[in-house]
Amino acid sequence: MDQKNMDEAKIDMAEAIDAYDPRNHPAQLVRRVHQRGAQLFTQAVLTPNLSVTQFVALVTLLKVGPVAQSHLGRLTSMDPSTTTVVVRKLEKDGLIKKTRSKDDQRASVIELTEAGRACAADHVPVSLRAGEELLAPLTPIERTLFMELLRKVMSGADES
Repeated sequence: MDQKNMDEAKIDMAEAIDAYDPRNHPAQLVRRVHQRGAQLFTQAVLTPNLSVTQFVALVTLLKVGPVAQSHLGRLTSMDPSTTTVVVRKLEKDGLIKKTRSKDDQRASVIELTEAGRACAADHVPVSLRAGEELLAPLTPIERTLFMELLRKVMSGADES
C-alpha cells in the first residue's frame, strides 16, 4: 500500500472511531435488554437468590423431565462450566438431585426434587410478568415483531 492509500485508511479509521457509539452497538443493546429482563425477574423472585439462569434450568427440567447434565446445558444454551455452577447451586439448595446415569457412569442425570418442581412452577408467572414488563414500552404489534426479529437473529446463531 502506498503512502496516499495509507493516509486515506488512517482518515477513514479516525472517522469510523469518531462516529462509533458503543452504547448503540446491537450487541451492547441486546446485553442491556438482557440485563433489564434479568433485573425485572430478580426483583420479583420468590426464592431468595434464584437467578434467571437457575430458573431456566428448573423450568426446562419441569418441561422435559430428568436429563443428562450435558443435555440440560444444551437445552438451556449454557456452556459446560456455567451448567456445572448452576447444577451445584440448585443441588445445594435442594431443588434438584444429581445421580449417575445407568447407561453411562461418566454422565450425571439431573432431576427436580419436589421443592424444585414447586419452585419452577411458582416462578413461571414471575417470569411471564417480567417479560410483559420488559416489553411494556412496545405496542402489541411491535412486541410480536420484536420477538420475531430476535428469533430470526438467533436462527443464524443456531445454524453455526
